[in-house]
Amino acid sequence: MRTATKNNIRLDYPEEVGFCFNPCLIALSGDNLLSMVVSITDSEKTLSVEFDAFSKGIGCDVREFVQSLFDTSYTELVDYSVECESSPLGKSVQMHVDAYVLDERQKSKAAEFDFSVFYVWGALSIGEAYNKSRTLTCWRGFPFSVSMYSRGDGAVLLSNDGVASRTIEIGGEGVYDVVLPTLTAQKYFTLSDMSGIISQATFDKTFGLTFQNSTGAVDERVHVNISDDADEGVYLRWINRHGFVCYWLFKQGSQQYQVSNGGEFLRDNMQNYDVSFGYQGAAGRRQMYTRQDILPVCAPLVDEDTWAFLLDVTTSPIVDMFCGYNANNEPIWRSVTIQPTSYTKAARTPLQDFAITLILGEIPTQKL
Repeated sequence: MRTATKNNIRLDYPEEVGFCFNPCLIALSGDNLLSMVVSITDSEKTLSVEFDAFSKGIGCDVREFVQSLFDTSYTELVDYSVECESSPLGKSVQMHVDAYVLDERQKSKAAEFDFSVFYVWGALSIGEAYNKSRTLTCWRGFPFSVSMYSRGDGAVLLSNDGVASRTIEIGGEGVYDVVLPTLTAQKYFTLSDMSGIISQATFDKTFGLTFQNSTGAVDERVHVNISDDADEGVYLRWINRHGFVCYWLFKQGSQQYQVSNGGEFLRDNMQNYDVSFGYQGAAGRRQMYTRQDILPVCAPLVDEDTWAFLLDVTTSPIVDMFCGYNANNEPIWRSVTIQPTSYTKAARTPLQDFAITLILGEIPTQKL
């Protein structure tokens, strides 16, 4: 964590990059502390909260306030018509801290602190590397984007099959989605850092829970293999724990349909319509049914890294299923959820199936 001192009051606050589902800690220490007021803003929304002192210090975790600055709807998660745009899954948050002390039985302001942290919609575990070099897979004909964090202005180099093609401009700090609507490469393409802006850091501070920006030594940041051997299946999009948008084409299993009683059973023995019109109303009827569709999918024989990559879909708050393109050639996505269960990763097995079950949501039915 970073530190600052004013008027013998010390502030401990997060590093340059943090995650809104990890603890976002702020601490004040000094003599005669009474309270502190923390104001949090992203230039659109401002939140303020006051914390009272305990002994000679004040500590707080403001992660819920940071989370509230993000728009959780994400109806337009990625604009596939733009080559590179800033993602809503990362934003710069400015914080202002006022420290109050008890001076001659009067509450007075003793110090002010201002700092900013770039927060990502996600959560990291101890020892995980954020924004590291990685290998992905895309399927020709399906919408695809590459997410990456940039710490400033610069550019990335796009190479097709190992041959430099063009540069893509990055405008300032943020999480960016790079979209390639037309894949001109035959086997693979790469995105390489040209300006030292695609920094990598390892989340290794147990109590800091944030990390400093540092420049990685690897120039090639993302290697994307292109697959042409599949044109059908279940194509999913989700947000992983690093705040990146991920994709995978799963093999489809046998779809199941669960129909259950959703209303009362009605029996009418007091009317004569069952006799007059030949309608057996006296036998009764159900007032309402509900139907839920369940679809098992599988990624067969994936390696250890891919299995770990796919595991994030099981805990993602947003999972979308691709349903084709509309008349304007824009992708259509349908929100789905993952059925909770246990996942077993076999030891000393180089290749293993990864299977999940999709819950497609309740199907509207006729109700009386």
